[in-house]
Parts: sequence; structure tokens; C-alpha cells
Amino acid sequence: MRDIFLIIPLLAATAVVHPQNEVKPEETRDMSADITNHKQAIRILFEKCFNQGQIELLPDLIATDYQGPNGESGPSALTATIIGVRTALPDVHYTLENVIAEKGQVAVRWRLEGTQDGVFRGFAASHNHVKSSGMAFFEFKNGRIARSWILTDQLGFLQQIGALPAAIKPPARP
Repeated sequence: MRDIFLIIPLLAATAVVHPQNEVKPEETRDMSADITNHKQAIRILFEKCFNQGQIELLPDLIATDYQGPNGESGPSALTATIIGVRTALPDVHYTLENVIAEKGQVAVRWRLEGTQDGVFRGFAASHNHVKSSGMAFFEFKNGRIARSWILTDQLGFLQQIGALPAAIKPPARP
């Protein structure tokens, strides 16, 4: 039994991290810098491009081979989305609730407010003030946004602009 007490410290002392599995300090620093840069790019996308209409910043944020959530591609796809939102809601304001990043991906949850004073996807201006929320995942490649997946409260938004009834009920049972 006494020998086990001698073996345990010996095993602990020989439990060395193998160099091939070791994370080098410079790799950690680079990953941390990338995460910080990716989060900052998302903040610029929402605060400058969506909120302020500074679409001239997009070439520095979006990869040339960007793939959007609906199959659209290239930086012009995101430019068109921003112009569409700002045309429909000229006073749009996104508030970022959460921005979480890890290894080349950023997840964001937002709240938006604005007045629908322009056509939105074929729906005439309602002049209604709307509030909505959404989430997205952004994937980065070479420091730029290369792909996005977006989920928004489309039903609530369409109800607020009067495109759908405020109270949608399930169909009556036969």
C-alpha cells in the first residue's frame, strides 16, 4: 500500500503535455486577436452599415465569395440587404444584445426599431413603428465575413406593418 503513495507522485510528475498538443502563446494571442477583430467587424456592420448606411465600409468587411442565408453571393448581396432595410425603415436602429465569438465564427442577437416609411419586400409603407429581434451566425475567412445564417421574427414584423392579422388563429377543426 505504501508503494502506491510513491507511484502517484511519480505518475503526476511524468504527466507532461506533449509538444504537439501544446497551445503556443503566440497561437493563443493570434486567436484572441482574431476573435476581437471579428467581433469588431460585426459591430461595424450593424452600427455603421445598417444603422448609419455607411455601405462604403462593406468591402473591408465582406469576402468576395460571401454566401448569404438565401443563396445570394458576393458583397453586393449584403449591400442590397442593407439598402432594402434602410429604404423600408429609414430610421432603423439595431441594438446588439449579444456578440459571442469563437474560432472564426460570431453569433449575434439583436433588437431593431424603426418606422416602415418605405416598401418592404413588396408591402407598401405602413408608417407603423416596429420592433423586432433576430439572431445570426457569421463565418469569417481571411478576416472577412464569408457566410451568414440569419433568423428573425418575420411573423411579428409582418403583423406590425399590417401585412398579416395581429392575431393569427389556427384553422377551425372539421
